[in-house]
Amino acid sequence: MKANYLPHLAGRVFGVPLLIQPQKLSVILQAIGPRLGLPAGDIEIEGLGVPVLARVAPDDLDDPDDMDDAASRQKPYLVTPDGIAVLGVSGTLVKKASWLDAVSGMQSYESIRADFQDAVRDPRIQGILLDVDSPGGEVGGLFDLADEIYNARAQKPVYAIADDDAYSAAYAIASSADRLFVTRTGGVGSIGVIALHMDQSGFDEKAGRKYTAIFAGARKNDFNPHEALSSSAKDELQLEIDRLYGMFVGAVARNRGMKPALVRNTEAGLYFAEKSINAGLADQVGTFDDALDAVLEAATARKRARVAASAATQIPEGETTMAKEVEKTADANQTTAAPAPETKPAESPAAPQSAAPVVDAAAIETRLRAEYEEIAVLCTLSGHPELVAELIASRKTVAQVREHLLALKAQESQRTAVQSHVQGSPTGAEAQLNAAAQQLAASRNIPFAQAYVEAMKLHPELYQQYLAEKSAPARAM
Repeated sequence: MKANYLPHLAGRVFGVPLLIQPQKLSVILQAIGPRLGLPAGDIEIEGLGVPVLARVAPDDLDDPDDMDDAASRQKPYLVTPDGIAVLGVSGTLVKKASWLDAVSGMQSYESIRADFQDAVRDPRIQGILLDVDSPGGEVGGLFDLADEIYNARAQKPVYAIADDDAYSAAYAIASSADRLFVTRTGGVGSIGVIALHMDQSGFDEKAGRKYTAIFAGARKNDFNPHEALSSSAKDELQLEIDRLYGMFVGAVARNRGMKPALVRNTEAGLYFAEKSINAGLADQVGTFDDALDAVLEAATARKRARVAASAATQIPEGETTMAKEVEKTADANQTTAAPAPETKPAESPAAPQSAAPVVDAAAIETRLRAEYEEIAVLCTLSGHPELVAELIASRKTVAQVREHLLALKAQESQRTAVQSHVQGSPTGAEAQLNAAAQQLAASRNIPFAQAYVEAMKLHPELYQQYLAEKSAPARAM
């Protein structure tokens, strides 16, 4: 490791707020401590009780070879054949990149943002999966990146998976996604901020060194590592830690739809697998493939919704009228795009002219009939056949109709829960959904109706079972 990078590394570790696990911070100190003059043996971090065993740093590393031009022009992240971009978020997270970051196990917010922006802008990419395995890192640049990911959810589905770790700054990134998976051995959380001051005055004294700081400005020498930390400097740093903590809590509360008090109640704890779901910090326990399938399904559903909405805006009421209007539009487009050519003697066959896109009116009409039938089935199974005409006339997509009926069902289930002592408790899948909703409402401190909608999304198999149970008497008649 080149010596001229050591002050740069030290400046990114000591005396600055970090969103990182203390254990990972210990690992960093193990790696750079001997090069910074820290003595061999155990180092006690005051206030945390985390022992650090100093060890010999690896041999000096040579500069990497220049990147191949052809490779640099390719995308630096994986894109599946289905158009899902997989962006890795791993190692210690820092604001800016250098060649040293990669060999030191670091990744910069700059590189993550560049990849993310490229994936959002590329029309060939249908969705994004953040593959997170990181203990966290620096504060600078984090919240801007988290905001960018959160805002991009309106453009494309953005999912994340903690595979296996998404702690502190890494969790701020992962929580910004639409949906967060966690593996069976994975964990999330550590929603807190930490800062270290290295007081090496005792070591200096043993080494026969004495440092004298000449400075202007009363606070200029606050975090001098060759002196003990003053109480005023400690108080000032605590105020900054508290401010950043408030930003962190606010970002997670927004990302996860939680109340800030519930986020603070985690007390920077770590939550693994199912416990992370119960705490509201993640959505589903699953594998990387489960998360990849889920974001692909979300991207496909969103694409279908856009196609259906686009088709609906071009269709007047009445399917026959629609077909005729589409045919007229297609004829007009063909007439405008392909005027009659002048008669000329041709020496060879003319090249085919580019024709205007042909609109298949019959296919559109068939698709709309299928969507109308699906809406009718959903309304019937949910116990609201009277809503069929209204929902079709409102030109809602199938996905929007399903969301509407889910919300309606949630409200009805809330009323049923209140009246259950008079009318009897629900049974079967409905009872299981009620129980899941009550657990979510209690753990996240949210209204029962909202919790019921979340429960149906988390347990689609129960919702399908409920629909089957609901429609069973109708089939028997």
